[in-house]
Order: sequence, then structure tokens, then C-alpha cells
Amino acid sequence: MNLYGYIGTIIACILAYLIGSFSWSIFIGKFFFKVDVREYHSKNAGATNTSRVLGKKLGFAIMFLDMLKITIVMFITLGISCIAVGDVNFGSTSYYVPTFFVLLGHCYPIYYKFKGGKTVSSFLGLLWMTNPYYFLIAAVVWWVVFFIWRRVSLSSILSAIMVGALCWIPQLSGINVINFDGQLLKDSTLVWFNQFHNLNYDNYYDSLALINIMVSLGVILLVFRHHENIKRLWTGQEKKYDIHKKADINKLKKLEITAKSDKINRKIENSKLKQAELTEEINDLKAAKNKPKKN
Repeated sequence: MNLYGYIGTIIACILAYLIGSFSWSIFIGKFFFKVDVREYHSKNAGATNTSRVLGKKLGFAIMFLDMLKITIVMFITLGISCIAVGDVNFGSTSYYVPTFFVLLGHCYPIYYKFKGGKTVSSFLGLLWMTNPYYFLIAAVVWWVVFFIWRRVSLSSILSAIMVGALCWIPQLSGINVINFDGQLLKDSTLVWFNQFHNLNYDNYYDSLALINIMVSLGVILLVFRHHENIKRLWTGQEKKYDIHKKADINKLKKLEITAKSDKINRKIENSKLKQAELTEEINDLKAAKNKPKKN
């Protein structure tokens, strides 16, 4: 990686953090339902908590949109790496280093006072854009653990740790050794997005060691963000995910209707009291007017 590669990577990291900071769950909750999902249950702006508050369909939609943030950032980084004017060539810009900053933005968003999600969905997006085997391992482990214990947090943690361990097996990426030589991945179709470096004419490829470091940092961040869940799992207080439970939004709508009804009733009562006071004042004035004057 040359000087322009470092500059391009830094620019991409800044953009990645800003894009990662945008929370779909907070936006959709507030814009469409006038609800902040961070005020309910785990108080987390993630897909799981969104599914509890707004419904499972919206939870899956949020998961997909959060995964998409990684895709958007990597294609923006691809665009930066294709900039070549004279001696200025950003071809050695890393596609994978900025992805970690998407995860950071998702967890600590600058737009929402640094209160974000736990990066599970965005981490899945990273795995999909890195190596389909990584994504498949995470998905299989997640569902197996979930069907056995019904705890989303445990599924997320164990699936991430499993990927973090197995990603260091080079054969999963189509090579036989892991080092910082990106040329080893030049012909690896498994690490598929890395092949777009062919477009920048700089003979640079992200190495498997660098890519796996980003994945491992993502695992560490994900596990750290679940530290409260880990405490509850350890003490047996972590609640199971009830797949049959209806979304809180139905209750919230009823509460909202009740609150509006109460507000209207209070206004009616206040208007009646004011009307009664005015009537009393008018009667007092009439009585004072009709009272005979003393000579």
C-alpha cells in the first residue's frame, strides 16, 4: 500500500463511520411510528429489539438494511480505488479496513449521541461481502444455537466467535497459507470482492491476514457490545426470544389512543369547568344588577 492507498483508505474509513452511524431502526421507528426503539426492552437500536417493538417483518427489514451499509461502503471504496490521475493513483486503497468503521458507527453513532446497536447485522454484511463460507458458518451456527436455547444474544456471540476462529483456516479462502501478501488472493473467487482490485491497475490486493484481522476486530466488538447479555446469560437471567409474541407496537397504538382519549376528556372537563365558572360569574353580575339600591 502506497501513500495514496493510505489516504484513500482514511477517506473511506471516515465515510464508512458516517454511513455506519445512520440507524435504520431509529429512523423508521421515529419517522413512521413515532417510537424510539431505544426506549423499550434492551434499549438497543438493532434488528432484534426492533422486531420486539415494531414486529418481526420490520426486524428482518432492518437486518437487511444494516447489512447493506457494508455493501454501500465497499462500493464507495471501490470507486475511490479507481481514481487515477497522472501520478495520483488510489488503487491500493483497502476495501476491508473501512468495514470495521461501519461497525463502529453502527455501535457508536455520532448522530444519536453514540447510542447504537450491537453490530450483529452489519457484521453479517461484512461476512457476506468477504467470503460466502464465513457467512454460511455464521448463519448455520446462529440458527442451531437459537433453536436449542432460543436466545438471540447467545446465537450471535457463538456464531461470531466460530467465524472468528475458522476464518484463520486459509483453505476456506482458497489458499494454503495466511500472510500479508495480497497476491495470494489474486485468483481466489471465494474472497470475491477483492477481485475488484483488478479494475484499479495498481497490482494491489488486500491480504487474507488483513481481511481476517478486520473480521476478528468485528468479533471482538460484537462480543463486547453484548457484555450485559453475557452477564445475564451467566446468571440465567437472559430472556428467551418469544417467536409467537406480538409486537409492542400494537400495545403502543392502544396506549396512544387511550392517551389521546384521556387528553380529549381532560379538555372537555376543563371546558365544562370554565363554562360553569363563566355561568356563575354571569349570574353574580345579574344578581348584583337586580339588587335594589339603598336610599
